[in-house]
Amino acid sequence: MKVLYQDEHLIAVNKPSGWLVHRSWLDRHETRFVMQTVRDQIGQHVFTVHRLDRPTSGVLLMALSSDVARLLSQQFELHQVQKTYHAVVRGLCFRGRHR
Repeated sequence: MKVLYQDEHLIAVNKPSGWLVHRSWLDRHETRFVMQTVRDQIGQHVFTVHRLDRPTSGVLLMALSSDVARLLSQQFELHQVQKTYHAVVRGLCFRGRHR
């Protein structure tokens, strides 16, 4: 998993499309999860503070302690974290024609 940023409090990774962040009843047969992969990669427990849907790729933040996880989760809940979304699309768009 590509690490984009890491300090003593948190880690940011590039979550690939098609991966679940953590185990889920949505797919009991899945064997690869971002949390487990990052934990194995850095050798310490990680705590999720937000999720990205399975088909979505992008930056995923994880805390390296439960205290930091609680603080970051509160910031997400209070909409204090600014998120930017970019869409990669394929095809043609014709002026005046909407589908």
